[in-house]
Amino acid sequence: MERNKSAKTKNSAEKSSGEILPRDTEGNLMKSVAQTIIEADRFYTIAAKTGSVIQAVESVKDGGNIRLGKYERKPEQEWAFVREGDGVYRIRNRASGKLIDLMMTGTANGTWLHLWEDVGGTSQMWKMEPTPAGTVRLRSMWAAGKCIDTVGMGTADGAVLQIWQETAGEDQLWTISEVKDRAKHAPRAEEKPVEEKAAPAAKKTTRKPAAKKTAAKTAAKSAAAKAEAAPAKAEEKPAEAAPAAKPARKTATRKKTTKASK
Repeated sequence: MERNKSAKTKNSAEKSSGEILPRDTEGNLMKSVAQTIIEADRFYTIAAKTGSVIQAVESVKDGGNIRLGKYERKPEQEWAFVREGDGVYRIRNRASGKLIDLMMTGTANGTWLHLWEDVGGTSQMWKMEPTPAGTVRLRSMWAAGKCIDTVGMGTADGAVLQIWQETAGEDQLWTISEVKDRAKHAPRAEEKPVEEKAAPAAKKTTRKPAAKKTAAKTAAKSAAAKAEAAPAKAEEKPAEAAPAAKPARKTATRKKTTKASK
């Protein structure tokens, strides 16, 4: 009776905290490496032993492949775990919002994984089973507990994901790590450019009034110079008109001389 009470207390504590703890076949807690606690509204990577992560290919399309790839902090490589029950989750891709699903809702060994919109089906539900080493197995709730695995036990980038019955291979063991919020560091990065831009703006503001005053003085001087030069030019025009009258006088003199000779 005491054993059962202890187990119930542990189970209730586990449910309230949301932490999944590894247990042996009798339900007793096992000594283990600390597990990542899965929380709502957070994103995680699912990494193989090699460090490559599960990523969506053609994430905007239903039926997109799911493969291993080098982690490059892309949303196609990050996943949210939507809780459906005790340790059971839908695994949603950050880029497309689509879920890890079984191709053609298959149940046989070698059935590939693919992306599909949320249809509420059991083929989109996965049981997270922790191990003492801090890794997890992801078991299909549809395919009799078969585990997410890689085709041909592949570990290289590009290896296709499938399901397979549990084996001793490490290609069924995954490390789940929380993606640190990239937005936390964004404000600090944005502050510096704002300060750098503000200094030149102040300098330009102080220079512009001086430039305007100088331009105004220059304009006033040039206007005064033009005003002084205007009368001189006006007086010069009558002097230039005098040569035009000379030819008329010469012509008149010639006519008078001709009449006198007759």
